[in-house]
Amino acid sequence: MNCRILTPLILHALILTAGTTACCADEPPKQFSQETLFAYGRFDRAIQDLDGYLRAIGFQKPATLGTNYFAVSVGGIDAIRDLEESRGVDPETLAGLYAGYATPEVARHLNLKKITNERGQLVLKIEAADGRLRYKNSVVRMYSPERLRELFALRETFRVEPPRERRHIFGTFVFKRQHEQGDFSQGSDSTQVTELSNYFRILQPIALELDTALRNDAGATTVLAGGTSQHFFGYSIGGIDVLSDLQNSSTVDPETYAAIYAGFISPDHADAFQYPASGSGPVLYDGNPVKLYSIKRLEECFRQRDRMGLLTQKR
Repeated sequence: MNCRILTPLILHALILTAGTTACCADEPPKQFSQETLFAYGRFDRAIQDLDGYLRAIGFQKPATLGTNYFAVSVGGIDAIRDLEESRGVDPETLAGLYAGYATPEVARHLNLKKITNERGQLVLKIEAADGRLRYKNSVVRMYSPERLRELFALRETFRVEPPRERRHIFGTFVFKRQHEQGDFSQGSDSTQVTELSNYFRILQPIALELDTALRNDAGATTVLAGGTSQHFFGYSIGGIDVLSDLQNSSTVDPETYAAIYAGFISPDHADAFQYPASGSGPVLYDGNPVKLYSIKRLEECFRQRDRMGLLTQKR
């Protein structure tokens, strides 16, 4: 696909003008089969186990409450460092910050406040004339297209099956992350290499099982490239009909938005997207600008994730 790089200014314009698509709460509640709930429970436990390990070894340092499924899927992200150094953030961190799910330590440095509107309801408001979210006075941006492409490609490599290749891939990954943390030893930690390889080896068939169940049970669709087009944010909230979102409102969830922004789109859907020739305009889907979900809908997505957790805990 002929992907063009979008400028941060254009990306912000698309986020700030995100449509007020009807919130998920306005739609009929999803009905899940027992098989799908079982698959979701297995997936969520595998993700939580991996998340716990990534936090324990310092590879995962979230800036938002709960689990960052996208970050876990790429081996962990230091979102705190990203914010402190104004390097841009991953798509799920961006969504969580906009939706009011920042950790207390991060939230106190954001210009996002809860106010009471004219109807007496608590709503989120960005305190800035330009409507931009800021952390310690620096605008919070999504990662660059290059960084996003690296992460999507890395996630694909984690699915390699031959043991020798897996060892090489995770050895390289651990070595790089150790250097980022200031550990300049000559080799990667063999224990971490083995543990991470095992965690991802266990996760892959479980994610595939849930992917199949959600496509069959909840009508989930995706436009992401690679393998079975894994969509971890979509999995976490019980599936998303991405094609319906694009066709009806041209708004998408954060992981899909990042994939479109990075040009990581399945060949089956690539022809429907038009990229600006010079990075000076939005990405279009069938002629309409693609935007990130509204703040209201992002809030509901995270609430839906909480509800999914409760549904599986009751079983």
